[in-house]
Amino acid sequence: MELLEERKTVFQKVAFKQMVKINFFKPANLGLLSGLVTCIYFLIFYVIDKQLFFNPLVFWGSFLILFASFGAVIFHHQTLPFSFIIALRNFFYLFFLNSAFYNVLYFVMTNYIDVQLIDIQYNVIKNGLESSALLSGTEQQNAWKISKDELSNNLKPGTIFFSFIQGLPAGFILSMLSAYLFKKE
Repeated sequence: MELLEERKTVFQKVAFKQMVKINFFKPANLGLLSGLVTCIYFLIFYVIDKQLFFNPLVFWGSFLILFASFGAVIFHHQTLPFSFIIALRNFFYLFFLNSAFYNVLYFVMTNYIDVQLIDIQYNVIKNGLESSALLSGTEQQNAWKISKDELSNNLKPGTIFFSFIQGLPAGFILSMLSAYLFKKE
């Protein structure tokens, strides 16, 4: 049993050294990887049930992939200095790439792969509003109402790019909070 544990430890050290050697922990590499994993994550739910592609729990669950990439950066900087600025830069870059991959996937899925997704998204929004009608007032309900045409107009490249840009301040704040929590100075 001890031999197995010793081999496991040696393998982990060799694997970690190899990942460091090939710059696996560079934010660009981790960002690309987390973006690809996020796309695969959403595609899996799309294959299971198209409505899950727009499920809020699935959407918020995708942030676990982002946090895992944050964790990989933190793990890499265990023995290295990790100032607030370095952490912020790394975390925001990861968020930027991850969000860009998601927005490109959303655009391609709704405009080229399955144009019927807009109907599914409309039904998910409508059902969500109806199920939360008890929790919110009519004024709030009316503010969230959207027609299928309005939703279809939101699928243009410029609109999705603007949506991506609007999400960046929230990503910056998330990155800033994470950098503040995990800095080592």
